[in-house]
Amino acid sequence: MSRLAIATLSTENLLHNLEVIKSYAKNSDIMCMVKANAYGHGLRSVSMRLDGKVFSLGVASVDEALALRKVNVKAPITLMSGAFEADDLFIASCQNFHLIFHEETQINWLNNIKLPKPIKVWLKIDTGMGRLGFDIESAKKAYEILSKNSQVIQPIGIISHFACADDLESDLNKQQIVKFIEFTKDLPGPKTFANSAAIFGLPDTHYDMVRPGIAIYGISPFKDKTASELGLKPVMTLQTRLVSVTNAKKGSYIGYGSRFLCPEDMKIGVIAMGYGDGYPRTARDGTPILVNNKPCQLVGRVSMDMAMIDLRNCHDAKVGDPVILWGDGLPIEKIAKHTDNIPYDIICGVQQRVKFYWTV
Repeated sequence: MSRLAIATLSTENLLHNLEVIKSYAKNSDIMCMVKANAYGHGLRSVSMRLDGKVFSLGVASVDEALALRKVNVKAPITLMSGAFEADDLFIASCQNFHLIFHEETQINWLNNIKLPKPIKVWLKIDTGMGRLGFDIESAKKAYEILSKNSQVIQPIGIISHFACADDLESDLNKQQIVKFIEFTKDLPGPKTFANSAAIFGLPDTHYDMVRPGIAIYGISPFKDKTASELGLKPVMTLQTRLVSVTNAKKGSYIGYGSRFLCPEDMKIGVIAMGYGDGYPRTARDGTPILVNNKPCQLVGRVSMDMAMIDLRNCHDAKVGDPVILWGDGLPIEKIAKHTDNIPYDIICGVQQRVKFYWTV
């Protein structure tokens, strides 16, 4: 029998979250981020469920985009990091991939290649993120060049990225918005700025298209708000079963490094889930876990294939009983607060040996 490490994914919750996002951004198209294996949820399976329901799907590379075309995803696919080499432009032209231009080299490639047909282009401007994008002065020149290129579908779109949208009080948000408005005010093309946090917290930045990432998977982009408070439902429930239940004596140590000392005689459960499956090794004693839907706590250091649970709150627990690590009834945001991680990297870290099952 295979290990009992299972991720159950809800199509119903995925589509529910999409409707919630639409309700916040009623007048905007939607580009859903499915990069990084759809934030650990499955690139192909998520995209196939969203195909035809959103304007575009956002990926990180041509390889991710081509994987979606192979499973017959029809929606426009946007390469969020743009072209990594000149050949990416040719592939984008053939496959109806939208391209983000953020660097002069990419424009030079475009000027020196003959494409089968024109491509949809977004010009990325750096308004304060300090990552990808033309600075404002360079962006003006880049826009002028791209707007005159016959291989570019006109008008050009303008895109930027918030650095601190999850902190709605940040002054940088206001500075970025001002720069974006000033640059785009006389330009005719579509505009996109809002990520998950901005969709919920900065409605004036919705513009023509919003770009939900973490929110589409039912996870809050804010530290001080839960997903349920935003109307979102978790798409993934990570679960396993108890593989051992033992009686530990007071004074016994549990796990590597003897981190946990039993304060009294107590039941200890062992689960078939560890950092080799994607459960965070940085999880501390007291991290919440559900056993038979009863709240219990992690004890001891997480191992590669196993973790241990304090079963004092579930006295009747036995081998084979169900355990939920996060998801239905236990938001991943609560797990993250007991680790050195954030929900983004936890959810992206779920490994291939976990078996994925979608519910319709």
